[in-house]
Amino acid sequence: MPSPLVPSRRTFLKSAGAAALAGLAPWAAGAAASPPRRELPRRFVIDAHQHFSPTPGYVDRLLASYRPRNAMACVNGWRREYGAIAAAAQKHPDTIIPYGRLSVDDANALADVDYFAANGARGIKLHSPQRDWDDERYFPIYERITKHGLMALFHTGINAGGYPRMRPSLLLTISAKFPELYILGAHLGNPWYAEAAEVARVRPRVYWDVTGSTLIKKESNLKSFKEYLWWEGPTNHSPAEVHAFEKILFGTDEQPGLEAKGMGLDNMLARYEDLFDACGVPEAVRKKSFGETMARILKVPVRAT
Repeated sequence: MPSPLVPSRRTFLKSAGAAALAGLAPWAAGAAASPPRRELPRRFVIDAHQHFSPTPGYVDRLLASYRPRNAMACVNGWRREYGAIAAAAQKHPDTIIPYGRLSVDDANALADVDYFAANGARGIKLHSPQRDWDDERYFPIYERITKHGLMALFHTGINAGGYPRMRPSLLLTISAKFPELYILGAHLGNPWYAEAAEVARVRPRVYWDVTGSTLIKKESNLKSFKEYLWWEGPTNHSPAEVHAFEKILFGTDEQPGLEAKGMGLDNMLARYEDLFDACGVPEAVRKKSFGETMARILKVPVRAT
């Protein structure tokens, strides 16, 4: 288990990317990116897990990476960053979907939800609670998110910052209490994958992404995910009544403009394709996972490829 003193993977990548950009590295200045590890099919894509960066040129790098792939990104950021996100979304509605980010332990959390909703946000990112995610003291926040029709993106699983209160099973309580709330759990609850999958199986509006380290550490055994996501459609044992892999939504949790370093949009598209290949996921289900399900939830038109 990582030490609390070790930075998270995303924090490391963000700092590394910022350092490279500050040094005017050739790849950041527009050099040709390394080719993806495999041929990537043309599909409509929504990246459900993208963090805003205040580094210069972030929006330009995002557009350069996502537009050629017919991709959109749900870009989340704190209230102090949200003005830039909202402005970018207004200017580039074909690519950027604005999300807020807040701390559930902040005294201003409810006001932040109202602010984001009033300024066009479609979802809220939540991370690092001081109590368990399903602590009743957080319920007013979830109620407000539900009232505004926003999607809730929860970090789940192990976190290097030392917050052990984000087990995936805690989202079961929240979903049962707020059944109209659409929930996306990040990282498939790493390392509690089976637990996360079972929550998705019994709660129709709970979904997961597989961002972070999971598809790297499990690269040699991707078929194992078929053991967690085992059902293939409506049965007596799958109340969600969908193919299990429809509950896996695409996300990157990686900064754009890092393609030449083997990170970013094409990297994660390829890793998801490898996962789906290993588990025999049908093309119709892949289309939903890569973008169609998020488009339905967020009421975004699905673009032809």
